[in-house]
Amino acid sequence: MDSTRVIYVENDSALRQFLQESLKDQPGIELIGTYADGISALNRAVAKKADVALIDFGLDTDGLNGIELGIALREINEYIGIVIYSQFNVRKMVNRVPPAMRNGWSFFEKSGEMASADYAKILKDTAVGKGNWEEFFPAASEASDADLNPYYELTSRQRSIISLLAQGISVQEISVRLDLTYAYVRKELSRAYDILLPDAKESDDLKTLAILKYLQLVKTV
Repeated sequence: MDSTRVIYVENDSALRQFLQESLKDQPGIELIGTYADGISALNRAVAKKADVALIDFGLDTDGLNGIELGIALREINEYIGIVIYSQFNVRKMVNRVPPAMRNGWSFFEKSGEMASADYAKILKDTAVGKGNWEEFFPAASEASDADLNPYYELTSRQRSIISLLAQGISVQEISVRLDLTYAYVRKELSRAYDILLPDAKESDDLKTLAILKYLQLVKTV
């Protein structure tokens, strides 16, 4: 039976070291990439080979959070499973994932009582599309997903681009990291500006205002 190839992203060095050693001892788990931050984890060559990614939600206050990274990884590898774990309540986190992308996502809260075998089972299940997101998202609330919130009008690719832009990364570098043309990134940014800033004036600093608006929206979803 083939091993489940895993990417692991955690900014806590002690936890990262402990869990990566634990996962290596689990049968059927192959750890192919371990990273301390979201930007480093956007390694296209590794992401394309991975079956699932285990990601801490609170990676870095100045960078991508776990869900934004998961979305960006899905843009690279549409089949990769995403497992988000957090010290915070994960119940509302499903709302941050675009509805069309939720299949193959799992969420759980960090607990010292979880054994490495529990992590391995979640990773294996999620890798084959058996995510648990539906447990945290009753079908009845599906219709209220957008709630007129511009965040949900942005495509996952637009969110990835805006997230990188918010970190001070240039449009040219974003195009390289996401393997997109410079013109395409500019066009996606223009569309995102129209969504985030529908009443913007010609004299406005669209880049700064859009980043501020996006960061504000991320906190509310």
